[in-house]
Amino acid sequence: MRVLYVAAECTPWCSTGGLGEVTHALPQALMDIGVEIAVCIPLYRDAHRKIIERGGTLEDTGATASVWMGGRRLDSRWFRIIPADGDKVASRAPTFACDCPPLFDRDGLYGHGDDEARFSTFCRAALSCSAQLLGGKPDIVHAHDWHTALLPIYLASGYRQFLPNTRSVLSIHNIAYQGLYPPSSLATIGVGPEWFNTDVLEFYGAVNLMKGGIAMADAVTTVSPRYAQEIQTPEFGERLEGVLRRHSGKLTGILNGIDMDLWNPETDPHLPFHFSADDLAGKAANRRHLLEVARMDPDDPHPVFVGVSRLVAQKGFDLVAQLIPYLASRSVRFILLGRGSEAMEHQFHELERWYWPHFRFHPHHDMAMSHVLYAAGDAVLVPSRWEPCGLTQLYGMRYGTVPIVRAVGGLRDTVVPTTQHTLGNGTANGFAFEHDSLTGLQWAVDRALDVFYGTPDIWRQIQLNGMRRDSAWRGAAEEYVRVFERVLR
Repeated sequence: MRVLYVAAECTPWCSTGGLGEVTHALPQALMDIGVEIAVCIPLYRDAHRKIIERGGTLEDTGATASVWMGGRRLDSRWFRIIPADGDKVASRAPTFACDCPPLFDRDGLYGHGDDEARFSTFCRAALSCSAQLLGGKPDIVHAHDWHTALLPIYLASGYRQFLPNTRSVLSIHNIAYQGLYPPSSLATIGVGPEWFNTDVLEFYGAVNLMKGGIAMADAVTTVSPRYAQEIQTPEFGERLEGVLRRHSGKLTGILNGIDMDLWNPETDPHLPFHFSADDLAGKAANRRHLLEVARMDPDDPHPVFVGVSRLVAQKGFDLVAQLIPYLASRSVRFILLGRGSEAMEHQFHELERWYWPHFRFHPHHDMAMSHVLYAAGDAVLVPSRWEPCGLTQLYGMRYGTVPIVRAVGGLRDTVVPTTQHTLGNGTANGFAFEHDSLTGLQWAVDRALDVFYGTPDIWRQIQLNGMRRDSAWRGAAEEYVRVFERVLR
């Protein structure tokens, strides 16, 4: 089976979060179970820079494509990314970058005002060169989020004559981001007005790329079973719940995994000290190291909470900002890593100034530091208002850092709240709250602190249950293959 995997992000070359990490890991897992795959991403300026900085090279494939847009011809060329020898982070799956300098040789990945032109050109270039990149016509084109949601429409229209047997699968990583543009964008994205109707692209007078992809894809997946249910409701569907219910027969929730080799406390090159579920001494050493670097008392026995997140409304860190005085009153140290709005970053800087003995804020996207935080923390806060899957809680569990989460989406699917029942059957691996409020978050924190302070043996068991959870990608990859096989039949 040949799969053309087309996405706007891929760690470590270009990523803003979960989409890039999935694009890095899932194709490798598919390849490991026999799928022939080609990963396609844009050659952003930042991606080109990172390829060079990491010692990689770009190999010209000879594959080129031309797209006409408003009387202007945009030429693109495909390069294969060749990682440096010994780069253990770069994906093993063949990864190809679309070089179109007028569209992608810019700082940043998104938000340039012509993203519909950029990603529609990228999609058409991928389809035009798919056979060259894969060594044969694709059986499946796997699109991801709104950036590539036009692929199913292209396959159902102009590209059908070239790829008559190719089927499409669209994966929704976050329904909140949909790709909304004015009707005049139809000429830019290269589809006729017949597609601008209430069944496909039309959405309250605008063009909605995600809606069009959902309507025309042969199958639609989301990144957790719970999220697949939630997005069919008004609370989580972002006004597309009716469309999703109409197409629910082709909707499947497949829980994300993580790269168990990349996120491995026994071998992680980012950690000063290694450890395992059988020997947690290294975790204590990492904790001490982190507190020394943060200029906090390493001998203080009170818990260390960590947070690694984009600081946006979805992630609930406005609640965390309100929680910090309470954490300080309970002698909890909290270290936060993440970027967000200027207002939210300013708020956390002010909180750091007022609560310096207990709180540190690092406004960065720092992969190495995130690994250290997961390895050193006692608990990780994930108070998301909605969460399609979430990887933070999986990373935390892998490193023995107990997740405290809101029970939504993939957080509900992966975190088993600590109760007498779940302790008895050996499944408890975290703490969860239901209500999107400071009261709900504080309730879960209090439950965690009661266990941490009062029953350290139980806390240790919760840690070990999380560390021993199988979060590998292979099971998810097998589910994706079943979806692919179904649409091919």
